[in-house]
Amino acid sequence: MSTQHEPNTHATAPVLSPGDMSALEPGTRAVELTRFVMHQHYRENDLEPVIELMDDELRWFGAAEDEHSVSVEYVAGLFRQFVGKVPLCNMWDEEYDEPLELAPGCYLVTCRYWVATDPSTRVSIRFHQRLSMIWRDRGAGLRWCHLHLSNPYIDMVEGDVGFPTKVSRETYEYLQEQVEDQRRQIEEQTAELTSIYDTVPCAILRFRRTDGVCEPLFMNRAVAGFMGVGHDEVGKLDWTRGTSPFMDDEDAARLHAALAGLKEPGDQVETVCRIHRADGTTSYVTSNNTLISADERGGLIQKIVFDVTERIQMEEALARTSFEDTLTGLFNRNRFNHEMRDGGYRDAARLGVAYFDINGLKAMNDTCGHAAGDDLIVRTARHIVEEFAGKAYRIGGDEYVVIVADIDEGEFIRRIERVRSAMEADGISISAGWSWRSEGCDVERRYEEADRLMYAEKARYYSSHQHDRRAR
Repeated sequence: MSTQHEPNTHATAPVLSPGDMSALEPGTRAVELTRFVMHQHYRENDLEPVIELMDDELRWFGAAEDEHSVSVEYVAGLFRQFVGKVPLCNMWDEEYDEPLELAPGCYLVTCRYWVATDPSTRVSIRFHQRLSMIWRDRGAGLRWCHLHLSNPYIDMVEGDVGFPTKVSRETYEYLQEQVEDQRRQIEEQTAELTSIYDTVPCAILRFRRTDGVCEPLFMNRAVAGFMGVGHDEVGKLDWTRGTSPFMDDEDAARLHAALAGLKEPGDQVETVCRIHRADGTTSYVTSNNTLISADERGGLIQKIVFDVTERIQMEEALARTSFEDTLTGLFNRNRFNHEMRDGGYRDAARLGVAYFDINGLKAMNDTCGHAAGDDLIVRTARHIVEEFAGKAYRIGGDEYVVIVADIDEGEFIRRIERVRSAMEADGISISAGWSWRSEGCDVERRYEEADRLMYAEKARYYSSHQHDRRAR
């Protein structure tokens, strides 16, 4: 059992150079050459003089796992790589045994010594190294043909035989304690994060995606609330596509395709989707999807979902305000202008436009008040909607336009006549004009033609009423 000693630099003898050893006995010279080699390595970090002392044939076994070779060229090349890589070291307690003459001119030198990095290097390494070298003289002076280094176990204690069993066991137990401590910390952090995640208003989900199939890894409590189910039911649902089972089919297909586009870590995609909740209500959510990482196990996808129902409803309300007539519920003049300019009627295979105008609205307002006039406007709109739902526009105080492209001419005319009959039965007088084409379906020209025909009928209406008043 060896005992560690503190360095005693004052007891260290000077290191001789090979040129200063010519007067020494061959065995003593082999010991000094061995000491010279080690100091060139650890103190000088200059191995060219060591390479010059190599025999033509050698065996080299270093302390590292892969440091062994019988090739002079390989060892010389490797030694040159050490230059500039070995930090400055101090050596002390050098113990050199009497050399053993194996054969005439062939000497075995064994020794051991302490080596530690110099404090100036800011690297802390210390070991008690053992060395054996064989030197032989084949006519050109002593050259080394064998070098074997070893770093013995310094952790062996009394009772250990051949291996530092006690320290190894203590090391193992220490590592187990550290692993257990890390596991406990991770559990505590996970519980803390879960607690935080369960208090945030957004839904947080994580999936492992393998070959396009998603497996849920984590879901906070908000996920269940978004879908109107119990928290214990969420994990039993089908999440293999990475989409909510309560999602609108069209939105689910769009989101699934978007998730397939997440290829590299950091890729993101955001979508707005509609959720049909378990209680029958509908909500809107925005889903931010991020590919966090990807490895041989697949991709890790995180989804953060916010309820945007109120925002969507507000946007829809604003859209209705922009395109809907508040009195009748029909499309307004803004929507009509949009359809005339940017609508999909320019390439229609067939197209019909009808123009309706209430007769006598001004007189109604003047004699009965605007409330009665508004009632007349609403009743007129109701009759038009019964035949042309989603196709009618109120473009002025008493003017309505219908644009259709999904029925034939005969049905178009029959509906116009039914509107006339319903209004006549309701005591409403209107003037109407219509235009139909199965080719050359220019919506603006159809509108102009219907407008012209409506005003022609209105002129006949007022001319007739003026004639009746004069007759009376």
